[in-house]
Amino acid sequence: MNRNFFRALIIILVIAFTLGITPVLSAEESTSGGTANAALEFGKNYQFSAADQWLLVQPAICYITTVYYAIVYDPNFQDYSQTEYIYGPFGGTGFVVNPDNGTIVTAGHMVDAREADEVNLKYTILDQYIFDTYPDDYFNLTQADWNWIYENYKVVGYNVDKPEMEVWVQFNTAVANVPDNPGNTFIRAEVVEMSTRNQRDVAILRIAPQTGRALSSAIIGDSSMVSVGDQVTIIGYPWTSDIGQDNPLSPTVTQGNISGKVMLAGTEVLQVQGDARPGNSGGPVLGKEDGKIIGILTMGTDDTNNYLRPANDVKMFLNTENKLGQVDLEWKTGLAMFQENHYSEAMTHFNAVLNLSAGHLLAQEYKAKAQANMGNDVPLVETAAAGKKEATGGLPMWAIIVIAVVGFLVIVLIVVIIIVVMRRKPPVAPAGQPVIQQPPAPPQIPKESAQDVKKNFCPSCGSPVQEGAAFCPGCGKKLTE
Repeated sequence: MNRNFFRALIIILVIAFTLGITPVLSAEESTSGGTANAALEFGKNYQFSAADQWLLVQPAICYITTVYYAIVYDPNFQDYSQTEYIYGPFGGTGFVVNPDNGTIVTAGHMVDAREADEVNLKYTILDQYIFDTYPDDYFNLTQADWNWIYENYKVVGYNVDKPEMEVWVQFNTAVANVPDNPGNTFIRAEVVEMSTRNQRDVAILRIAPQTGRALSSAIIGDSSMVSVGDQVTIIGYPWTSDIGQDNPLSPTVTQGNISGKVMLAGTEVLQVQGDARPGNSGGPVLGKEDGKIIGILTMGTDDTNNYLRPANDVKMFLNTENKLGQVDLEWKTGLAMFQENHYSEAMTHFNAVLNLSAGHLLAQEYKAKAQANMGNDVPLVETAAAGKKEATGGLPMWAIIVIAVVGFLVIVLIVVIIIVVMRRKPPVAPAGQPVIQQPPAPPQIPKESAQDVKKNFCPSCGSPVQEGAAFCPGCGKKLTE
């Protein structure tokens, strides 16, 4: 065998070993490294019960606080007041519909007082100003006096001819007062679209996304598919007590049902029987099937008879995509893992949620529950074990490793043997004995050359002469023809 044959054999053995072990290694890699992707895909497709749908929406709920600030122009002094007067605060509920750009939906009447409630706003501030400035005359003023005051006094902002409005958003808390720590608990919001309470009563707000406080979101459904009698879930921050107005906890969740469809100012609203109160305004109402939002609370006649602005009306005002974000995917996946007793995997996704949004109270709560249940954990890798065993013939991992190592050692041994054979030297004779070597073969002389040698020698002295020469170069005698 020559060297090229042995080299080809080595290459074939190495390729065969590589092809044989690659499926085993790739099967293991896809099982272990692909577990996270499999979990996320599982979370996307997991179907929660109607009773659990609210868990996916609640993190997107926020508390809305609106405050109006104004100064008063007094014609008697021909000057503006040194004191700033406040109208509000007003509190209600909203929810995020796009976590990337911070878009929030709430009720229009949460932010429409300068337009829809302008008279009451001005009277309220003037009442406080007159009481502070003219306390002796306050209780003697007639209705005519108040009418004159309303017409001649001005209630304006520092930079605009109406009271200035500030809208603030809070997540996982509901402090119903003038913001005292902006940038910490309170986030300033901008009103980008509004329909007043006398119209469709919808407002679109926007806040700036903040690092470490990634937003959750909710999906708006199709209200045309709602039927009378459907069960619904109401989420929001009702004004129930003093405790409820300073509550660093999750929103309130109550149940109800669609009790009717009525026309109001030329538009249809949904009537709901369910426990909702002031503070729930602007909050979402979820449908029974997929947990999507079918409407927002807009008004009520009492604590149990309320009305919804249908979801399709809300969509008319959205100027952005309604979508979920990474926090929602991680939260849904963790919750699905928790429901299926994969507590260690659930912990991974709850931690991912908290890394994105440290204030996610439900993730904190369910992470603690998962830790408490780790003794009953069903590892997610067991779910993927069937695919791994099918790829590896049902062998345990230790056996796969042993086979791979033994196969590799066999290849190495064969290669070493081949190299030794290829480099083998001629045998050496024992000590004291001569090495017998074959003499080299004599050179082969062409026949024509041999004849030429016999013909071209001097007959006298035997010296070689060139063909055709007349005299011998050795003895000088004349050559005979």
